Amino acid sequence: MRKLKRFTKTMTITLGVCLLLFAVTLYAVSSGLARAALQRLAENEASQGVQDGLRLLEQYGKDSGALEKAVNPELNPSEVFLVLLDTEGNVLAAAERAEPYLEQTDIAALIAAVPKANDTYMRAQNGMLIAAERGESGIAVAGKSLRASMRAAVGFRSLLLQYALLAAAVLAVALLLLTVRIVRPVDTLVNAAERLSEGETVEISEKLPVELRPLGRAFNQSSQRLARSMGELTRERDTLSQVLEGLDEGVLAVDRSGDVLRENQAAVRLLGGRGSKEYGDVLECLRGTPDREPMQIQMDERTLLVLFRPLADGALAVMRDVTEAERLERTRRDYVANVSHELRTPLSSMRGLTEALRDGLVEKEEERQRYYGMLLNEVLRLSRLVNDLLELSSLQANPAAFETEEVALTEILYELHGRMQPLAKKKGLNLVLDAEEDLPMVITSEDRLQQILTIFLDNAVKFTPEGGTVTLAAVREGRHVRLSVRDTGAGMDAYTVRHAFDRFHQADPSHGAAGSGLGLAIAREIAQRLNLHILVHSEVGCGSDFSFLLRTPESVQSA
Repeated sequence: MRKLKRFTKTMTITLGVCLLLFAVTLYAVSSGLARAALQRLAENEASQGVQDGLRLLEQYGKDSGALEKAVNPELNPSEVFLVLLDTEGNVLAAAERAEPYLEQTDIAALIAAVPKANDTYMRAQNGMLIAAERGESGIAVAGKSLRASMRAAVGFRSLLLQYALLAAAVLAVALLLLTVRIVRPVDTLVNAAERLSEGETVEISEKLPVELRPLGRAFNQSSQRLARSMGELTRERDTLSQVLEGLDEGVLAVDRSGDVLRENQAAVRLLGGRGSKEYGDVLECLRGTPDREPMQIQMDERTLLVLFRPLADGALAVMRDVTEAERLERTRRDYVANVSHELRTPLSSMRGLTEALRDGLVEKEEERQRYYGMLLNEVLRLSRLVNDLLELSSLQANPAAFETEEVALTEILYELHGRMQPLAKKKGLNLVLDAEEDLPMVITSEDRLQQILTIFLDNAVKFTPEGGTVTLAAVREGRHVRLSVRDTGAGMDAYTVRHAFDRFHQADPSHGAAGSGLGLAIAREIAQRLNLHILVHSEVGCGSDFSFLLRTPESVQSA
């Protein structure tokens, strides 16, 4: 805007100076032309006077009276005076206006200066123009005062100056109006362009001159297209930001100079904040060699996998928390090892027993029966492992909830206590049933509830040393009933508690207590189908406590 105003001011000053120069030049040239024209007119009138004088000399000869009358006419608009001389230089006749001239002029010198016949002598002296020519009858001298010509020239120049100034003023006003007419719409266009460059949506509604209307329409169309493009870019940017923020993976991008272009909250969270060492390490890798192999970062119990990719104007890093994937991979490896071990041990035992029987090494019938009993135990062990695998696979393949009904909880508890009592006594344990009297009916699946409690009791018996106690308890909690299985066994550390329900995870990897490692995984799957939440409390050396809440009909009605 300021540049346009400076341009308008400069243009106005330039036009004014040009107009002034034009007026001065016109005045000077016109004045010169006027002087030359008046001089030429005076010379023509003087020459004509000389010719008239020669004609009078030829007509009247030396008749002074006739000549005096002829040189003093009543009307003399050209104001030219005549002096007629004979060939000897004597004055034959002279106009009354010539008397001042004759008093100041040396006639003899003038006659001497007049050339031969047919050649006019002309000169200006004392403010007068004198012309003389020699003829056969004498010499004719004509004179004309130049003061009148000078006055006429001055008057003409004054009039010319007035008209020149008037023309200059009119032209200046016209040019100023034309400049305003041109500059105002240009000013509108420049203002609109500046606003458009600042990101505003601009439409030129002011009526422009006919010459600039196509430009105004083109500008409005360009502004609308630019507004649409900016809107699309803004939506794409917002969508990209929402997508990046919605990712679980962290994204960190830098430009060529190493400055951060974009990052999402996941990247900051995974790397432990912008001021963490891991955040700085990833930035250094991006600024150094972005096209590099993936990098793993170990942060406490979490493992991050960082992938690097070069960009056209920088580099990109993608961070992914692979802690769960690593854990699942370890679980898979442990699963293969555990299943291999669980299968290899009974198969090896069965092979040895079978080969002994086949080779006739067992001769006594009593020994053969013992071998058969061991073979049967190993087959049952394999059968339990296969059944557990099939049960877990079936539960995971069919996530639908189990059908529930009202169940008498007290009968189930007594039945389980009676069924597990021989196993507990065999291991030297004290199995206690701690249930309140008059327990209400509960909403559950009887078979699945027995399966969960059997798994908990089996584990408690398995991991409790001889002389310990296993307690099956049931107690009211408001409109619910809490069932729990407690033991005084070895207990579990925090890591084992977190992964207790993983497949093939066992608290004792050395298999001091036999098992497939699938029991608690099956119990969790069943509990999820029954909408039960299992709580685990355990400390090393203090035993474990597995519990969950069961709904009663009263709780269902109140809900």
